[in-house]
Amino acid sequence: MEAEQKSPKTRGYTLGPFQFRHGLALAPMAGNTNLAYRRLCRRFGAELTTTEMVSSRALHYNDEKSLSYLERGDDERPVAAQIFGNEPEVLASAARRVEERGFHLLDLNVGCPVPKITGCGGGSALLREPKLAAECVAAMCAEVRIPVTVKIRAGWDDENKNAPEFAAAVAAAGAQAVTVHGRTREQRYTGRADLELIRRVAAAVEIPVIGNGDIIDVASAQRMAETGVSGIAIGRGALGRPWLFTQIIAAFEGRQVPPDPEPAERAALLLELGEGVCALYGEGRGMRIMRRLSADFFHGVPGAPALRAACNSLTELSDLRSLASRIADQAGTARDERDRGGSRPS
Repeated sequence: MEAEQKSPKTRGYTLGPFQFRHGLALAPMAGNTNLAYRRLCRRFGAELTTTEMVSSRALHYNDEKSLSYLERGDDERPVAAQIFGNEPEVLASAARRVEERGFHLLDLNVGCPVPKITGCGGGSALLREPKLAAECVAAMCAEVRIPVTVKIRAGWDDENKNAPEFAAAVAAAGAQAVTVHGRTREQRYTGRADLELIRRVAAAVEIPVIGNGDIIDVASAQRMAETGVSGIAIGRGALGRPWLFTQIIAAFEGRQVPPDPEPAERAALLLELGEGVCALYGEGRGMRIMRRLSADFFHGVPGAPALRAACNSLTELSDLRSLASRIADQAGTARDERDRGGSRPS
Protein backbone atom coordinates (compact mmCIF):
# COMPACT_ATOMS: atom_id res chain seq x y z
CA MET A 1 0.00 0.00 0.00
CA GLU A 2 2.92 2.32 0.68
CA ALA A 3 3.88 2.50 -3.03
CA GLU A 4 0.34 3.50 -3.97
CA GLN A 5 0.59 6.66 -1.82
CA LYS A 6 3.50 8.19 -3.73
CA SER A 7 2.85 11.59 -5.27
CA PRO A 8 2.04 11.55 -9.01
CA LYS A 9 4.91 11.84 -11.46
CA THR A 10 5.32 14.91 -13.63
CA ARG A 11 4.54 14.41 -17.30
CA GLY A 12 7.71 14.09 -19.35
CA TYR A 13 10.84 12.13 -18.51
CA THR A 14 14.51 11.55 -19.26
CA LEU A 15 16.24 8.40 -20.55
CA GLY A 16 19.99 8.52 -20.86
CA PRO A 17 20.85 11.81 -22.60
CA PHE A 18 17.34 12.21 -24.03
CA GLN A 19 14.64 14.39 -22.56
CA PHE A 20 11.00 13.89 -23.56
CA ARG A 21 9.08 17.04 -22.79
CA HIS A 22 5.59 15.65 -23.22
CA GLY A 23 6.51 11.97 -23.24
CA LEU A 24 4.62 11.25 -26.46
CA ALA A 25 5.69 8.08 -28.26
CA LEU A 26 4.51 6.17 -31.29
CA ALA A 27 3.98 2.61 -30.07
CA PRO A 28 5.57 -0.11 -32.24
CA MET A 29 3.08 -2.07 -34.34
CA ALA A 30 4.03 -5.02 -36.54
CA GLY A 31 3.49 -4.24 -40.21
CA ASN A 32 2.76 -0.58 -39.58
CA THR A 33 5.54 1.36 -37.90
CA ASN A 34 8.11 1.29 -40.67
CA LEU A 35 10.66 4.09 -40.97
CA ALA A 36 8.49 6.14 -43.36
CA TYR A 37 5.51 6.12 -41.02
CA ARG A 38 7.68 6.85 -38.01
CA ARG A 39 9.12 9.88 -39.80
CA LEU A 40 5.63 11.17 -40.55
CA CYS A 41 4.59 10.86 -36.91
CA ARG A 42 7.76 12.58 -35.76
CA ARG A 43 6.95 15.55 -37.99
CA PHE A 44 3.68 15.90 -36.10
CA GLY A 45 5.30 15.73 -32.67
CA ALA A 46 6.07 12.12 -31.70
CA GLU A 47 9.14 12.38 -29.48
CA LEU A 48 10.08 8.69 -29.48
CA THR A 49 9.62 6.08 -32.19
CA THR A 50 10.36 2.35 -32.11
CA THR A 51 10.96 -0.29 -34.75
CA GLU A 52 8.65 -3.19 -35.33
CA MET A 53 9.26 -6.11 -32.97
CA VAL A 54 12.20 -8.35 -33.93
CA SER A 55 13.09 -11.84 -32.71
CA SER A 56 16.14 -11.94 -30.46
CA ARG A 57 17.05 -15.41 -31.76
CA ALA A 58 16.91 -14.16 -35.35
CA LEU A 59 19.22 -11.28 -34.46
CA HIS A 60 21.53 -13.60 -32.54
CA TYR A 61 21.94 -15.71 -35.69
CA ASN A 62 22.19 -12.68 -38.00
CA ASP A 63 19.04 -13.45 -39.96
CA GLU A 64 19.03 -11.00 -42.87
CA LYS A 65 15.27 -10.55 -43.02
CA SER A 66 15.08 -9.74 -39.33
CA LEU A 67 18.02 -7.36 -39.58
CA SER A 68 16.10 -5.49 -42.30
CA TYR A 69 13.48 -4.49 -39.72
CA LEU A 70 16.17 -2.59 -37.83
CA GLU A 71 16.08 0.29 -40.27
CA ARG A 72 16.56 3.75 -38.81
CA GLY A 73 17.14 7.16 -40.30
CA ASP A 74 19.95 9.50 -39.35
CA ASP A 75 17.21 12.07 -38.69
CA GLU A 76 15.42 9.72 -36.29
CA ARG A 77 16.70 10.63 -32.86
CA PRO A 78 16.07 9.10 -30.45
CA VAL A 79 14.83 5.81 -31.83
CA ALA A 80 14.39 2.49 -30.04
CA ALA A 81 14.58 -1.07 -31.33
CA GLN A 82 12.14 -3.57 -29.86
CA ILE A 83 13.06 -7.23 -29.50
CA PHE A 84 11.37 -10.26 -27.99
CA GLY A 85 12.49 -13.58 -26.53
CA ASN A 86 12.92 -15.40 -23.24
CA GLU A 87 16.56 -16.53 -23.18
CA PRO A 88 18.87 -14.17 -21.25
CA GLU A 89 22.04 -15.02 -23.21
CA VAL A 90 20.31 -14.75 -26.58
CA LEU A 91 18.67 -11.47 -25.62
CA ALA A 92 22.03 -10.12 -24.51
CA SER A 93 23.54 -11.06 -27.87
CA ALA A 94 20.64 -9.42 -29.72
CA ALA A 95 20.97 -6.32 -27.53
CA ARG A 96 24.61 -5.99 -28.56
CA ARG A 97 23.63 -6.12 -32.24
CA VAL A 98 21.00 -3.44 -31.68
CA GLU A 99 23.52 -1.15 -30.02
CA GLU A 100 26.07 -1.76 -32.77
CA ARG A 101 23.51 -0.56 -35.34
CA GLY A 102 23.31 2.83 -33.65
CA PHE A 103 19.99 2.65 -31.82
CA HIS A 104 19.60 4.93 -28.83
CA LEU A 105 17.24 2.76 -26.75
CA LEU A 106 16.39 -0.94 -26.50
CA ASP A 107 12.91 -2.19 -25.62
CA LEU A 108 12.01 -5.73 -24.51
CA ASN A 109 8.54 -6.77 -25.64
CA VAL A 110 6.55 -8.44 -22.86
CA GLY A 111 3.25 -7.32 -24.33
CA CYS A 112 2.61 -9.12 -27.59
CA PRO A 113 -0.44 -11.41 -27.18
CA VAL A 114 -0.10 -13.31 -30.48
CA PRO A 115 0.01 -17.12 -29.93
CA LYS A 116 2.98 -17.71 -32.23
CA ILE A 117 5.00 -15.38 -29.97
CA THR A 118 3.63 -16.42 -26.58
CA GLY A 119 3.76 -20.09 -27.58
CA CYS A 120 7.55 -19.83 -27.70
CA GLY A 121 7.68 -18.14 -24.30
CA GLY A 122 8.09 -14.60 -25.63
CA GLY A 123 5.89 -11.53 -25.51
CA SER A 124 3.12 -11.65 -22.89
CA ALA A 125 4.13 -15.18 -21.84
CA LEU A 126 6.94 -13.64 -19.79
CA LEU A 127 4.31 -11.97 -17.59
CA ARG A 128 3.86 -15.38 -15.98
CA GLU A 129 7.59 -15.63 -15.24
CA PRO A 130 8.71 -12.40 -13.59
CA LYS A 131 11.92 -13.97 -12.25
CA LEU A 132 12.98 -15.06 -15.75
CA ALA A 133 11.94 -11.68 -17.15
CA ALA A 134 14.14 -9.95 -14.59
CA GLU A 135 17.06 -12.20 -15.56
CA CYS A 136 16.49 -11.29 -19.21
CA VAL A 137 16.52 -7.58 -18.44
CA ALA A 138 19.62 -7.89 -16.27
CA ALA A 139 21.47 -9.75 -19.04
CA MET A 140 20.56 -7.10 -21.60
CA CYS A 141 21.55 -4.24 -19.29
CA ALA A 142 24.91 -5.88 -18.59
CA GLU A 143 25.64 -6.13 -22.32
CA VAL A 144 24.85 -2.60 -23.53
CA ARG A 145 25.31 1.00 -22.48
CA ILE A 146 22.07 2.30 -24.00
CA PRO A 147 18.95 2.41 -21.79
CA VAL A 148 16.87 -0.77 -21.68
CA THR A 149 13.09 -0.42 -21.35
CA VAL A 150 10.26 -2.95 -21.13
CA LYS A 151 6.78 -3.05 -22.69
CA ILE A 152 4.25 -5.01 -20.61
CA ARG A 153 0.51 -5.62 -20.30
CA ALA A 154 -1.80 -5.50 -17.29
CA GLY A 155 -1.22 -9.22 -16.80
CA TRP A 156 -1.90 -12.58 -18.39
CA ASP A 157 -5.64 -12.59 -17.56
CA ASP A 158 -8.10 -10.98 -15.16
CA GLU A 159 -7.05 -13.32 -12.34
CA ASN A 160 -3.39 -12.47 -12.82
CA LYS A 161 -3.07 -8.70 -13.21
CA ASN A 162 0.47 -8.49 -11.90
CA ALA A 163 1.72 -5.43 -13.78
CA PRO A 164 2.70 -3.37 -10.68
CA GLU A 165 4.77 -6.20 -9.20
CA PHE A 166 6.19 -7.11 -12.59
CA ALA A 167 7.22 -3.51 -13.26
CA ALA A 168 8.98 -3.38 -9.91
CA ALA A 169 10.87 -6.60 -10.72
CA VAL A 170 12.21 -5.41 -14.08
CA ALA A 171 13.02 -1.99 -12.63
CA ALA A 172 15.11 -3.68 -9.95
CA ALA A 173 16.87 -5.64 -12.72
CA GLY A 174 17.90 -2.42 -14.47
CA ALA A 175 15.05 -1.36 -16.76
CA GLN A 176 14.99 2.42 -17.02
CA ALA A 177 11.34 2.77 -18.10
CA VAL A 178 8.22 0.63 -18.46
CA THR A 179 5.40 1.01 -20.97
CA VAL A 180 2.19 -0.63 -19.80
CA HIS A 181 -0.76 -1.50 -22.02
CA GLY A 182 -3.84 -1.56 -19.85
CA ARG A 183 -5.28 -4.80 -21.23
CA THR A 184 -4.43 -8.37 -20.28
CA ARG A 185 -3.04 -10.89 -22.72
CA GLU A 186 -6.39 -12.69 -22.63
CA GLN A 187 -8.18 -9.50 -23.74
CA ARG A 188 -5.79 -8.89 -26.62
CA TYR A 189 -7.40 -5.78 -28.14
CA THR A 190 -10.97 -6.21 -26.89
CA GLY A 191 -12.65 -4.43 -24.02
CA ARG A 192 -11.12 -1.37 -22.42
CA ALA A 193 -7.67 -0.54 -21.08
CA ASP A 194 -7.61 -0.56 -17.26
CA LEU A 195 -6.55 2.98 -16.33
CA GLU A 196 -6.69 2.28 -12.62
CA LEU A 197 -4.20 -0.57 -13.09
CA ILE A 198 -1.91 1.79 -15.02
CA ARG A 199 -2.21 4.26 -12.13
CA ARG A 200 -1.03 1.55 -9.75
CA VAL A 201 1.97 0.76 -11.96
CA ALA A 202 2.94 4.44 -12.08
CA ALA A 203 2.79 4.56 -8.29
CA ALA A 204 4.70 1.30 -7.79
CA VAL A 205 8.04 2.27 -9.36
CA GLU A 206 10.43 5.21 -9.44
CA ILE A 207 11.30 4.83 -13.14
CA PRO A 208 9.17 6.50 -15.85
CA VAL A 209 5.94 4.70 -16.71
CA ILE A 210 4.42 5.23 -20.15
CA GLY A 211 0.70 4.53 -20.46
CA ASN A 212 -0.69 2.75 -23.52
CA GLY A 213 -4.13 1.70 -24.69
CA ASP A 214 -7.26 3.42 -26.09
CA ILE A 215 -5.56 6.72 -26.92
CA ILE A 216 -7.67 7.87 -29.85
CA ASP A 217 -8.14 11.61 -29.27
CA VAL A 218 -7.25 14.50 -26.98
CA ALA A 219 -9.78 13.51 -24.31
CA SER A 220 -8.46 9.95 -24.02
CA ALA A 221 -4.88 11.26 -23.85
CA GLN A 222 -5.85 13.57 -21.01
CA ARG A 223 -7.52 10.70 -19.14
CA MET A 224 -4.34 8.66 -19.48
CA ALA A 225 -2.21 11.58 -18.27
CA GLU A 226 -4.36 11.79 -15.13
CA THR A 227 -3.16 8.31 -14.07
CA GLY A 228 0.20 9.79 -13.11
CA VAL A 229 2.20 8.32 -16.01
CA SER A 230 5.27 10.17 -17.25
CA GLY A 231 4.41 9.61 -20.91
CA ILE A 232 1.90 8.22 -23.36
CA ALA A 233 2.45 5.70 -26.17
CA ILE A 234 -0.09 5.88 -28.99
CA GLY A 235 -0.61 2.79 -31.15
CA ARG A 236 -3.68 2.08 -33.25
CA GLY A 237 -5.09 5.56 -32.56
CA ALA A 238 -2.25 7.05 -34.60
CA LEU A 239 -2.77 4.84 -37.66
CA GLY A 240 -3.84 7.13 -40.47
CA ARG A 241 -3.82 10.04 -38.00
CA PRO A 242 -0.24 11.20 -37.43
CA TRP A 243 -1.60 14.67 -36.66
CA LEU A 244 -3.02 13.31 -33.37
CA PHE A 245 0.36 14.05 -31.74
CA THR A 246 0.09 17.74 -32.67
CA GLN A 247 -3.44 17.91 -31.27
CA ILE A 248 -2.43 16.31 -27.96
CA ILE A 249 0.58 18.61 -27.57
CA ALA A 250 -1.63 21.66 -28.13
CA ALA A 251 -4.04 20.44 -25.43
CA PHE A 252 -1.23 19.72 -22.98
CA GLU A 253 0.18 23.23 -23.56
CA GLY A 254 -3.19 24.89 -23.12
CA ARG A 255 -3.44 25.99 -26.73
CA GLN A 256 -6.34 25.66 -29.15
CA VAL A 257 -6.42 22.15 -30.57
CA PRO A 258 -6.09 22.21 -34.38
CA PRO A 259 -8.80 20.40 -36.36
CA ASP A 260 -8.21 17.24 -38.35
CA PRO A 261 -6.72 18.00 -41.78
CA GLU A 262 -9.01 18.44 -44.77
CA PRO A 263 -9.17 15.58 -47.33
CA ALA A 264 -6.71 17.27 -49.72
CA GLU A 265 -4.07 17.57 -46.98
CA ARG A 266 -4.63 13.96 -45.96
CA ALA A 267 -4.13 12.92 -49.58
CA ALA A 268 -0.82 14.81 -49.68
CA LEU A 269 0.32 13.10 -46.49
CA LEU A 270 -0.72 9.75 -47.87
CA LEU A 271 1.29 10.32 -51.04
CA GLU A 272 4.31 11.42 -49.01
CA LEU A 273 4.06 8.23 -46.96
CA GLY A 274 3.66 6.07 -50.05
CA GLU A 275 6.74 7.54 -51.68
CA GLY A 276 8.70 6.95 -48.48
CA VAL A 277 7.54 3.34 -48.17
CA CYS A 278 8.42 2.64 -51.82
CA ALA A 279 11.86 4.15 -51.31
CA LEU A 280 12.37 1.69 -48.45
CA TYR A 281 10.93 -1.50 -49.93
CA GLY A 282 10.52 -1.01 -53.66
CA GLU A 283 7.29 -0.31 -55.49
CA GLY A 284 5.76 -3.80 -55.43
CA ARG A 285 6.18 -4.49 -51.71
CA GLY A 286 5.65 -0.83 -50.92
CA MET A 287 2.21 -0.74 -52.49
CA ARG A 288 1.20 -3.92 -50.70
CA ILE A 289 2.12 -2.21 -47.44
CA MET A 290 0.25 0.93 -48.47
CA ARG A 291 -2.97 -1.00 -49.08
CA ARG A 292 -2.98 -1.62 -45.35
CA LEU A 293 -1.79 1.81 -44.22
CA SER A 294 -3.70 4.07 -46.60
CA ALA A 295 -7.30 3.19 -45.75
CA ASP A 296 -6.93 4.57 -42.21
CA PHE A 297 -6.34 8.10 -43.54
CA PHE A 298 -9.99 8.58 -44.52
CA HIS A 299 -12.03 7.77 -41.41
CA GLY A 300 -14.85 10.29 -41.22
CA VAL A 301 -14.22 11.71 -44.70
CA PRO A 302 -17.21 11.90 -47.10
CA GLY A 303 -16.99 9.05 -49.58
CA ALA A 304 -14.62 7.10 -47.31
CA PRO A 305 -15.87 3.63 -48.37
CA ALA A 306 -15.07 4.33 -52.05
CA LEU A 307 -11.69 5.82 -51.11
CA ARG A 308 -10.80 2.78 -49.01
CA ALA A 309 -11.82 0.48 -51.84
CA ALA A 310 -9.47 2.37 -54.14
CA CYS A 311 -6.69 2.06 -51.55
CA ASN A 312 -7.16 -1.69 -51.41
CA SER A 313 -6.41 -2.03 -55.12
CA LEU A 314 -3.13 -0.08 -55.18
CA THR A 315 -0.45 -1.83 -57.24
CA GLU A 316 1.85 0.98 -58.45
CA LEU A 317 2.95 4.32 -57.06
CA SER A 318 1.19 5.96 -60.00
CA ASP A 319 -2.09 4.52 -58.64
CA LEU A 320 -1.50 6.33 -55.35
CA ARG A 321 -0.62 9.57 -57.16
CA SER A 322 -3.84 9.32 -59.19
CA LEU A 323 -5.85 8.70 -56.02
CA ALA A 324 -4.27 11.69 -54.28
CA SER A 325 -5.08 13.92 -57.28
CA ARG A 326 -8.65 12.63 -57.36
CA ILE A 327 -9.12 13.42 -53.67
CA ALA A 328 -7.63 16.89 -54.09
CA ASP A 329 -9.94 17.59 -57.06
CA GLN A 330 -12.99 16.40 -55.12
CA ALA A 331 -12.02 18.57 -52.17
CA GLY A 332 -11.57 21.59 -54.44
CA THR A 333 -14.97 21.04 -56.05
CA ALA A 334 -16.66 20.70 -52.66
CA ARG A 335 -14.97 23.89 -51.45
CA ASP A 336 -16.07 25.81 -54.54
CA GLU A 337 -19.64 24.64 -54.04
CA ARG A 338 -19.57 25.75 -50.42
CA ASP A 339 -18.19 29.15 -51.43
CA ARG A 340 -20.85 29.62 -54.09
CA GLY A 341 -23.55 28.61 -51.65
CA GLY A 342 -22.24 31.04 -49.07
CA SER A 343 -22.25 33.97 -51.50
CA ARG A 344 -25.85 33.62 -52.65
CA PRO A 345 -28.14 36.54 -51.75
CA SER A 346 -30.54 35.90 -48.89
